[in-house]
Amino acid sequence: MKLEYFKLKEFDCKCCGKNKMHPDFLEMIDRGRKYSGVIYRINSGYRCKKHPLSIKNPKSSHIKGVAADIRFNDSVHLALIIGGLGGAGFERFGINFKSKFVHVDADADKVYPCIWGY
Repeated sequence: MKLEYFKLKEFDCKCCGKNKMHPDFLEMIDRGRKYSGVIYRINSGYRCKKHPLSIKNPKSSHIKGVAADIRFNDSVHLALIIGGLGGAGFERFGINFKSKFVHVDADADKVYPCIWGY
């Protein structure tokens, strides 16, 4: 799969290096990045079942390869990221203002549209 704005490696599991990201999700997030017009720094993409955060949350969308956490710098950067992702069709966002990241997923098994805070 060829992405315009990302290297597939950016979505690798931090604990084992595996990457089982869903191609449709990757196409959507790539399109969202284009629409946003700002750089996305991926904190977390795919997480294997042995990843410490997967063990804490075994229903995580990261395990399915349909989620990513994107670092943001400030409220303007956050608004541009969410605007671009929304334009690409995403409807699920979790925002962590303390750690400065936005979670986005396309998990069909979860409620959407939905925005929550950490």
